[in-house]
Amino acid sequence: MEPAHRHILVLGDQLNRTVGPLASAEPSRTTVLMIRSRAWERRRAYHPQKLVLVRSAMRHFADELRAAGFRVAWVETDGSPAAALGAHLAAHPDAVVELMEPADHGVADAFQEVAGDRLRIVPNALWLTGDADWAAFTRGRETKRLRMETWYRMQRARTGWLMTEDGKPSGGTWNLDHENREPPPPAWHPWPAIPPLEPDAVTRAEIDAVRAEHPDARGAIEPFWWPVNRADALRLLDDFCRHRLRDFGRWEDAITESSQTLAHSQLAVPLNLGLLTAQEICEAALAWAADPAHEVPLNSIEGFIRQLLGWREYLRHVYRTRMPELRERNLLGHDGPLPASFGGAPTRMRCVSHALGTLDATGWTHHIQRLMVLGNLGLLAGTDPARLTEWFHERYVDAYDWVMVPNVVGMSQFADGDAFVTKPYIAGGRYVDRMSDHCGSCPYDPERTAGPDACPLSTLYWGFVERHGRALRGVGRFDPVVRAWEKRPEADRAAILERAEVVRRGLADGSI
Repeated sequence: MEPAHRHILVLGDQLNRTVGPLASAEPSRTTVLMIRSRAWERRRAYHPQKLVLVRSAMRHFADELRAAGFRVAWVETDGSPAAALGAHLAAHPDAVVELMEPADHGVADAFQEVAGDRLRIVPNALWLTGDADWAAFTRGRETKRLRMETWYRMQRARTGWLMTEDGKPSGGTWNLDHENREPPPPAWHPWPAIPPLEPDAVTRAEIDAVRAEHPDARGAIEPFWWPVNRADALRLLDDFCRHRLRDFGRWEDAITESSQTLAHSQLAVPLNLGLLTAQEICEAALAWAADPAHEVPLNSIEGFIRQLLGWREYLRHVYRTRMPELRERNLLGHDGPLPASFGGAPTRMRCVSHALGTLDATGWTHHIQRLMVLGNLGLLAGTDPARLTEWFHERYVDAYDWVMVPNVVGMSQFADGDAFVTKPYIAGGRYVDRMSDHCGSCPYDPERTAGPDACPLSTLYWGFVERHGRALRGVGRFDPVVRAWEKRPEADRAAILERAEVVRRGLADGSI
């Protein structure tokens, strides 16, 4: 009997034919439906490089499929992707469409509502772990207080990655994060350059189109260098292993004005598009590190694997099982506006202005700038977590709902309490001074907490402790901080809190 013709819907973050339904599809008997929705592009004020990235990557993938013999049904619509699926089914009355489970909440439901039993959703093979792995992790545990470290150890044991033959962690310890907190080296340190990826004709056409269609989009559209096809993504992976993996751990938390990327991989960009799988990234890094000639220290490869097998997979399952309630969580009751600088106003805070300048230029900063500069400022200033989450969605090229909701709402803003993180991630100016080279050229003094030249982060830190410290006793080593605040002379506390109010107003009106 002749095999039936298959119809496969591929979303813009599933651009991979090495896994999932496409891996087993016979090209000559498969139609691949790809939908570019202008409604999706306009639902947020996206960074122009995010628009170019997704549009160009989808175009490249469609061309790759055509070259391999697939029939590609390319749809451009002003409507929703679900409506486009409905039109495709109407045009092919005998078709049943296959789809890997979408990562973002509500997407599968929207498609299912239109397609009914003519849509077959299969597990998303781009992930390292599945529903069964999460069920095994949560079984018998209090699901209101989950911990990534426990999850990470279970997955290390399951995969055998960085494990000895007798089932112990390599090096005798599971987590080497304490070795990954060095401040940046001197400015002359030779940080390896990211290999240039020049836009081809397809990407150039999308740059021109986005510039014309979104003239008010905030951020630079060029230079654009992000990988938009699998070949370039694999080159970026190889370059990371060869030139940056060795130093990744040591300076993982450092910030320096001499380098935007330091030893970070930037692989989240192609990974979140589906151009690479987490499995192949981890296996490539592990294989490179396993060769003694490459001199990759254990803290670098362990820290890198922890980001993918640990944190990334953990947050995906937290998001999957806690939505939609997680999006609306606001434990601390914060309802303040975004800092004016987040909307484009100038700021004299060197760490913030540098992060925002980098973000406008490229659509990317590394994770410490996201968490301990921008997110930290938002939390200390009392910004509405939902509003801040939307801002991160708009500004970052690697942002997707499954990434941003748990990372911003849960981790950065502590809006879900200690349900799946251990503590509020807050810090004053001393942390930024220790981990960056910003403070020497900043008009604010990280050592001061009151007065006009006090670092806003240092001032707001103690304002946060005053507002929330008593409620957070017993959470993540917060008790000593509260006790230290309560021991300060009353006059000192009053001066700090007075300055904190000035800072909050200044952040809102752009005068700080």
